[in-house]
This record gives sequence, C-alpha cells and structure tokens, in this order.
Amino acid sequence: MIKYLLGCAAGHQFESWFRASADYDAQSKSGEIACPYCGSTEIAKQPMAPSVVTKRAKAPATQEALPVIGGGGPEGAPLREALRAFTEKVLANTEDVGPRFAEEARKMHFGEVEERQIRGSSTPEEARELAEDGVPFGILPALPEDLN
Repeated sequence: MIKYLLGCAAGHQFESWFRASADYDAQSKSGEIACPYCGSTEIAKQPMAPSVVTKRAKAPATQEALPVIGGGGPEGAPLREALRAFTEKVLANTEDVGPRFAEEARKMHFGEVEERQIRGSSTPEEARELAEDGVPFGILPALPEDLN
C-alpha cells in the first residue's frame, strides 16, 4: 500500500491509499479520483515528507486497510443504505460549523453557549483533546462512494 497527499484544483488537500503507484496513475488518468470536499476530479499529487525509520526511531504501527462498510458486494447494500439514511438525517438536522467544531463543542460542553446539534470537522489532535476533556462527540463515517 502507498499513501499519497493529493490536492484538487480548488486547493483542498486530502490523503488517499493505493495498492501501488500504478493504481494511482490509472485511476487518476481515468478520472476515478475525486476530491472528498468538492467533487473535483482535477487531482494532483502534493509534496509530502517521506516516512523514514531509523534504528533509534520506533517503527510506526502498521495500519491494516479499512474494510468497506457493509462489504463491497451486494450483501453489504442494506448496511450501506442504512448508513446513507442516517447520514442524510444528521446533515438535515444539524448546523454545520465547519472547522470550528472542536471550539463550539467545547463551549457547549462547559456551558459557555446554548447547546444545539452541530457538525463540522476537526483535526486528529483536536479530537483527542475533546475526548480527554470529556466532551461527547462522534465521527460520521464516509460511505465508500464518498471516498476514493
């Protein structure tokens, strides 16, 4: 598996995993890779630092490939449809606060602002801090067709 930092024509950046560099090349050439933020298929690799493991550095834990939600075949369709319906309900009944999610969730948790149903984005570090502070939140998984 190989991980690339990718970017779209609108300036969004995201990471994606491929079995091999040839898979990225083929998918990119055929327009199969789309930005998860805006849907653009004008995608290019972005510069990223390589991961170098030395004798002194502890090797990073390997991450196995994530399974497709509900399985990739027709047998997983009911679970994917249920998740799609749940996602649509969340999107319809929450306020999108974007990258201010961690800040807004913390303010509500500590009574600084009135509680309301929100959604948004946070960095992994912000999510860790919310969990450490006891702020309740959840992560809405992306459906397979939402990812590349």
